[in-house]
Amino acid sequence: MLQDFAAISLNQLNAQASLMSRIESKFFIHESALWALLKDLKKDFYILEIGGNKVFSYDNVYMDTKELDFYHAHNNGDSDRIKMRTRYYIESWLSYFEFKNKRNSVMRKFRYDIDLKKHGQMDLVAYDFVNDVYSSLYGKEFSKIVFPSLKTKYQRCTLCHKETAEKITIDMNVAFEQVRYGDESFSPKNLVIVEFKTERIGSPTQNIFEKHGMIELGACSKYCLGNYFLRNVKKRDRFNDTIAKAKQIMYSTGPTIKEEKTSIKQLKKFEITNKSPKVSDVSQ
Repeated sequence: MLQDFAAISLNQLNAQASLMSRIESKFFIHESALWALLKDLKKDFYILEIGGNKVFSYDNVYMDTKELDFYHAHNNGDSDRIKMRTRYYIESWLSYFEFKNKRNSVMRKFRYDIDLKKHGQMDLVAYDFVNDVYSSLYGKEFSKIVFPSLKTKYQRCTLCHKETAEKITIDMNVAFEQVRYGDESFSPKNLVIVEFKTERIGSPTQNIFEKHGMIELGACSKYCLGNYFLRNVKKRDRFNDTIAKAKQIMYSTGPTIKEEKTSIKQLKKFEITNKSPKVSDVSQ
C-alpha cells in the first residue's frame, strides 16, 4: 500500500508542513486495520521518501528527573509541561537533542543536531540549550537535574497532505527499553500509534479517522506508556483509558474482535503479572 502513495522529499515536507508549533491528536489502531486506513489516505497525502525508503527507524532516549517530574506533570494533567529527549534517525545517521513544550493544546518543539555519540546523554551543551529555551518560555532559569530515563524504538512512515499543512505519522513495531533499571524491555504487539498534526482545529482528515472507528486518545505519549509497561510508576490515573485501549488491541486478533472472553482473560493475566509495579523512589 505504501508504494501506491506519491512520494515527497524531506525538503518538500519541511516546506509544506514543518509544524514546529502544532495541534496533535493521537489514535491507536490494530496493525491488521492499517491497510484499509492507508487506502483511504493515499488520495490526499504524499509519503515521505528518503533514499528509496518509506519506512524509517527511530531510537529515542527520554530525559527526566530522579522523581520523574515530567511524567507526573503529564499524569497530573498540567496544562503547561515539558519533555526532552535525544532522537536518532537510524537510516540517515542523524541525531538531535529535542526540547518539547506543550501549553494547553499547542505543542512547540526546539532542537539542535548532536554527534551520534551524544545520543542518550545529557551533557553541558544540552543543559545550556535547555536553559536558553526554558528562559525564553518562562523568564527564569531551568534548575532541575535530569538523567536518561527511558528508551523508545519504533518504525515510522510519515504522510503529508497535498494541499494543507497537515502531517500524519504512523508508528509500528513499538518497543520500550529500560535505561535506569537494567535491560528490561516490552513490545506491545499489534499496536500501531497514529498521530495527526495540524495548525488548526477541524479537518476533513478527521472524518477518515472516524470512518475507521478511531477515537482520539485523551492522554497519550510513548514515554508515559513505556513507564507504565516497564513498571517504573504506580500513579497513572490520567492514562487509564489509554492503557485499556492499548491492552484491548494487544490481546485481540483483529479489529473486529471484541474485548470479551480471550481478551479479558489476557487482560486479567497481565494485571496479575504486573500487580507490583516498580516505583521510582527518591531514597534510591
